[in-house]
Amino acid sequence: MRQESALLLLALLTAPAAALADCIQDQYGNVVCGAGECTRDQYSKVFCAPVGGGALRDNHGTVKCGIGHCARDRDGEVWCSTVPGGGAALDAYGKVKCYKGCEVGTTERCAPGQ
Repeated sequence: MRQESALLLLALLTAPAAALADCIQDQYGNVVCGAGECTRDQYSKVFCAPVGGGALRDNHGTVKCGIGHCARDRDGEVWCSTVPGGGAALDAYGKVKCYKGCEVGTTERCAPGQ
């Protein structure tokens, strides 16, 4: 019984991380995956955010990633939540609002899809 409880706990702890992983096709039709959300840049190269993070293209087609989920403001700037899994959405005035605050998405937070 004790071993079953330990296995159940382990499964519950690892399930959320696996559920956040993302897989999409790259420019060659190959399926590539990342720890967080993935998207393609203007050349269809895949970039992925860290676990719990978001990935969006800016107005120039460059993928920007964040710690949490991301949204684009009315000017096309990518803003992301400062916490893993945190939400981001555009308000009625075109400004991004994020759970626990926003920060600008960066290319440095992105990793190539694998």
